[in-house]
Amino acid sequence: MENQIDTVADLVGAIVAEMDRLNYKPSVIKQYRIVWDKLCTHSGEMPVSDFSIEHGMNFLEDVLHIRSHPLSESTSHRWMKAIYVVSDFNRTGVLTLRKPGREFVFAGAAAVPFQTYVDSMAAKGLSAAHIRNSSTYLERLAAFLDHAGLEDISGLDHVHVHGFVESLAIYELPTIYHTVCVLRGVLGYLHEEGLVLRDLSPLVPRIRYTKKARIPSAYSRGEVEQMVAAIDRDNPRGRRDLALILLAARLGLRASDIAGLRFSNLKWEQDAIEIVQHKTGRVLVLPLLNDVGEAIIDYLRNARPHSDSEYVFLKLNGPCEPMRPLSIHAVVHTRLKAAGVAIPPGKKHGPHALRHSLASALLEKKVPLPAISAALGHSDTGSTAAYLKIDLGQLRGCALDVPGLYQGYLDSLGGGGNEG
Repeated sequence: MENQIDTVADLVGAIVAEMDRLNYKPSVIKQYRIVWDKLCTHSGEMPVSDFSIEHGMNFLEDVLHIRSHPLSESTSHRWMKAIYVVSDFNRTGVLTLRKPGREFVFAGAAAVPFQTYVDSMAAKGLSAAHIRNSSTYLERLAAFLDHAGLEDISGLDHVHVHGFVESLAIYELPTIYHTVCVLRGVLGYLHEEGLVLRDLSPLVPRIRYTKKARIPSAYSRGEVEQMVAAIDRDNPRGRRDLALILLAARLGLRASDIAGLRFSNLKWEQDAIEIVQHKTGRVLVLPLLNDVGEAIIDYLRNARPHSDSEYVFLKLNGPCEPMRPLSIHAVVHTRLKAAGVAIPPGKKHGPHALRHSLASALLEKKVPLPAISAALGHSDTGSTAAYLKIDLGQLRGCALDVPGLYQGYLDSLGGGGNEG
């Protein structure tokens, strides 16, 4: 990056310049610029050294509160991705957007040797899909080396390897695994071709990974309770946030289902919540636990804006419109951070993490697998086993036929239906 980057606006300018260099379509750049321009306005003259993913999440929450029209699911995803791109680029100097169907551009000193390596894969008869996937990671590596100031590929050394591996901490395990595999391969190739004097491939750590070995980003029960206890219930935002967070933490509802919760879903006389899951389209009935029901009632009586909307959770500022899933994600992240809960790089920090946390806590308490599956809204125990990374030993300890489907689930939470 040639220009000095002092502010968030400078950082955004550098990202757009990089997208131009990589021949991204103007329409794609425009979509992301909509978010980034708002971010720059929100950040003012903030030094780039002060920017963090937390600042980006707070920006999203503030902006979504004042929007006159809700975002679609795809647009919400793009807005979130736009913030992560800024954070990643600020940290590594690497553009992490993927652009299917384009030609890959290897930057700087790696341009020729990496292209030669790609050509060698084609000559060996490797599939086009494998080559394209490898090129994705090679492009990211080339950009990292260029950002690190590597002028000639012969100067590649252990510092570059370790630095690039450390930069992968922001990604999830599958991405890290595939990236280090490609890194090991290209380093071996560069040594074999005499382009790098030392074989650096043994420096690349070996990651154990299978498709069913992904570890959920769960928080301990203590961390979840720490977040809940830290919420100030003496103001409307705190009352609302407590209610929606308990729906995720106690019942495992997804952000989309919390955002879509209607008054008709609250079955007060049956002490239950009945929804049609947004993701699966299947009906899910869950017990309305005491603390969840009390938090919802407190929010409805003392915090919810006056509105005839059928949706339970509304924006507190601006038009009384339903909250969106992205905004609920921002609420959970903000509350975790405010409570002092550690969020390591790459760990999820939204409602889905609370969903994982609930499932893990139930498993630890030996709740039968069918009850956990029912609580999560999974159609079969196999999905739950993969979701929780359960081994065969754990499966043997989970009875597959138990009476009172929710009893163990309720007992483990210390909750129950609302009385009266």
